[in-house]
Amino acid sequence: MKFIVIGLGSFGGNLSLQLFAHGHEVIGIDSNPSIVEEYKSQITATVCLNATEEAAIRSQPILEVDAVIVAIGEDWSASIQTTALLKTLGVRHIIGRSLSKLHVMVLKGLGIIDVFNPEYEAAKAIANRVISKHVVSTYNLGNDVAINEIEVPSMFIGQSTTEIDLKKNFGLNLVAVRHTEVRTGFTGTVNETTATIYEFDKPYTFTKGDFMVVCGTTYQTEKLIALIK
Repeated sequence: MKFIVIGLGSFGGNLSLQLFAHGHEVIGIDSNPSIVEEYKSQITATVCLNATEEAAIRSQPILEVDAVIVAIGEDWSASIQTTALLKTLGVRHIIGRSLSKLHVMVLKGLGIIDVFNPEYEAAKAIANRVISKHVVSTYNLGNDVAINEIEVPSMFIGQSTTEIDLKKNFGLNLVAVRHTEVRTGFTGTVNETTATIYEFDKPYTFTKGDFMVVCGTTYQTEKLIALIK
């Protein structure tokens, strides 16, 4: 896929690197020459321009990419002006970063459906991890539903997915299992191999050190976490 990221600050820059690392084409835009130079060799291309100026933004392939992400994080006015300009020029998919509840209202008023607040989302994910040391990572889906990677409870070790039946007993959907095998070679070297199982056409038996990725509400997930000792 092809993306344009406008605003290469801490969030926009890291987002660009992540998208590029996943094999996507990324053009990064920022008005700061030093920041543009910093990311020049790390993503597909970088451009130094003022995204609030129509002539400047028209010079970029804004109608040829899959999405334009407005990641401007400090200048509320520039974010709104840039988003409005992109909308006027007919960009099909605009993803906006919100800085406040009022900002969200304005972006929604401009017809932007995809609006996110990275600080809020990161804080919520970290809060979940702080509350339970057994939660490795969290992806919030909204409406109190999230995907969580958690440690497999010791009482589940040796039991199969069919026997445990997470859907019936906890209301959770099992998305995947991360399994790590430790092997000692002939020379005494220890090798770890990690495999992700995500197709459960036959029962999988949990082993020590496994992590499960489950999807459900906070209440359902906490019921499962309570079993971990």
